[in-house]
Amino acid sequence: MSGQDGRLCQSAINQPLVTALFNLVKNPNPMNKILKYTHGHETELLALLSEESDWSSFLDAAAIDTFRQCLLETETYVCESEGQICGYLRAIVDGFGVYVSELYVAPQHRGNGFGVRLLGRIKQAFPNQEVYVLSDEDLYYEKLGYQRIGSIFQL
Repeated sequence: MSGQDGRLCQSAINQPLVTALFNLVKNPNPMNKILKYTHGHETELLALLSEESDWSSFLDAAAIDTFRQCLLETETYVCESEGQICGYLRAIVDGFGVYVSELYVAPQHRGNGFGVRLLGRIKQAFPNQEVYVLSDEDLYYEKLGYQRIGSIFQL
């Protein structure tokens, strides 16, 4: 669910609903967590992404250093299941909005609410800003009730 070719979707969900969704899928298992990304997560996250061919453009020799830097300098969260990273979200925040550029949950962890929890966490961190998602997985965001407001073009 990255923004590699994406369309722009805006969160049409108001804060109380986002909070309710976040709480609904919050797993009481203390081994499942959403954490602010740190350099200590790098090796495990990159290994996870290397298992998916769609992420090779982020991990190739020409891009990897930039990607590592972006993970640290943007608003990035990881999700853990039983102590192992199973996904992440990266967003750019500029004071006018929050732009989710990447959302990824490993296939074996999909359907367990990690994506919703990551999205809820970014909205929770910036409650007074609109959240926009660059998407190539439109059905996922539509299922969550997000509203398509435009598209994105590559120059």
